[in-house]
Amino acid sequence: MQILLRHYIKLFLPGALVVLLAVSMACGAPGAPAENASAPAASQSQALPAATPVPQQPSQASAASEQPTEPPAAAVAGPEAERPTLKVGVIWLSSPLDPVESGWVANQSAMSENLFRLSESTITPEPWLATGAVQVDPLTWEIEIRPGVKFHNGNALDAEAVKASLERTIRLSAASADNLSIASVAVKDQQTITITTTEPQPTLPGLLTVPVTAIHDAAATEAAGEGNFLQAGALTGPYIPTEYVQKEYLYSVANDDYWGGAPPLAGIDHIAIPDTGSRELALQAGDVYLAINISPEGAQAIDARPGLSTQTSGIGTNVVMWWVNFERGTLADPLVRRAVVQAIDRESIAGLVAPEGSGSFAELMLPEALLSCPGVNALDYDPDQARELLSQAGYADSNGDGIVEKDGQPLEIIIGGYPQRFQLPIMAEAAQAMLADVGIGVDVHITESAAVREANWDLFGWYNNVVETGDPVLNVIKFAGLLANAGSGARNYGHYDNSELVEIVAPARTMSDLEGRKQLACEALALVTEESAYLPVAHPYMVYGVSDRVTGFVPHPTTLYFVDHRIGLTE
Repeated sequence: MQILLRHYIKLFLPGALVVLLAVSMACGAPGAPAENASAPAASQSQALPAATPVPQQPSQASAASEQPTEPPAAAVAGPEAERPTLKVGVIWLSSPLDPVESGWVANQSAMSENLFRLSESTITPEPWLATGAVQVDPLTWEIEIRPGVKFHNGNALDAEAVKASLERTIRLSAASADNLSIASVAVKDQQTITITTTEPQPTLPGLLTVPVTAIHDAAATEAAGEGNFLQAGALTGPYIPTEYVQKEYLYSVANDDYWGGAPPLAGIDHIAIPDTGSRELALQAGDVYLAINISPEGAQAIDARPGLSTQTSGIGTNVVMWWVNFERGTLADPLVRRAVVQAIDRESIAGLVAPEGSGSFAELMLPEALLSCPGVNALDYDPDQARELLSQAGYADSNGDGIVEKDGQPLEIIIGGYPQRFQLPIMAEAAQAMLADVGIGVDVHITESAAVREANWDLFGWYNNVVETGDPVLNVIKFAGLLANAGSGARNYGHYDNSELVEIVAPARTMSDLEGRKQLACEALALVTEESAYLPVAHPYMVYGVSDRVTGFVPHPTTLYFVDHRIGLTE
């Protein structure tokens, strides 16, 4: 089975914008974006037609024009003025800044940028450091590079630099090499590269949105030497990292040569505050002016406090869920697994961890914003049916202690999770009470996220991005081990294994039509839902606590773009 999975591991290279990508270079404001737009699948026997315009969001217009829009003049301090420094509270600062080692911290901190990013309204790929892309034939893409961009060290971003960056990424990141399937990167002209792949990659721009593929100055990085990435000045974003102590703080200063315009801040100090309550208190005390991942209780306190408020994009791009352990015998029994599913009122739990205005119930793994699958439904909450299923599996409470047994062994499971996501302990405790009601004993183990790699749990609470690259197929199957992991956290921790899933998604290997990919994703989602391969609970919105002094903050549905060059701070 593992050989079969590896054969199809490259089917799902991401990107829901499976049309030709290009930016209209005409002057004036971009047109309104087309929701869920897609182009017909192109013939593989000839070059594709002229590139279609990429939908642009008004707040991201700078990504689509040669002369990017600068922050409002009133928000930028004059040359004689001292600009303020913004302090923000984040959950983790746990990955290196070098993109090939992960890259998400640099991405969310406005230090690194990719050729493409996800739109804040359609969650589909749009140009960033690229200005457009055309799929010339099934194995060839041409990508135009934005002119006038410089790395933090002053070196120009041109086709040679992008080529070197991508080549270093696939050389040092095995997962990226596997997912991208790049055979070669060639320089067509000063601002254009040609990427040739070893197999058809109809959705390549989407894959180039992930943090590990952020564009960096490979030559400067190599010259700086191992462990000296910060000194290389190898990134392109509006903020330049100056000091970084992982798990503690990340300091930066403004990049006044930024292609999108000089930022209105002197810099941003990112402070790691893993505990949700402590992060909320830091905001209320004025120790930080912006805080990520606010709880429902914290939001009430913050909104009631003068000078503070909460903000959200109103789109849930993550899921809080439970992995289901198929290797630990208890839930490998389909009757017991179904009983557990029907004994847990997931919709009620969703109301606890993502109440109205801060998220929605996740009947299915993917949010409606990415994929709608009419007719695909999860099992209903039905404790009576759960008891019947346990009886069919041979369990009964023979000693009257409230816990059912089989062959003298009580039915007990372990629910794991980690405290940094406030939703997970709440979910575990609620499920514990619900399962006890049908005779299943539960031990709750809230430890660290790394405990998911161990085999001593039955359900494990998890928080993960489910709109990565904008491709619905990838975001279903990445949890089933059908995608080489490139920092997504999707390593199939439940050890789910089903050859039928591989067969369902096999056509995605060459399919460029978005509607066709959605249909495949729905078929795959129907299978994993029927088998309770994992148990989604809620699609929480990312809720931010914001001081009224903060200006220009536009919450993006995904935290990869937490802050950008527009954010400012008044005195």
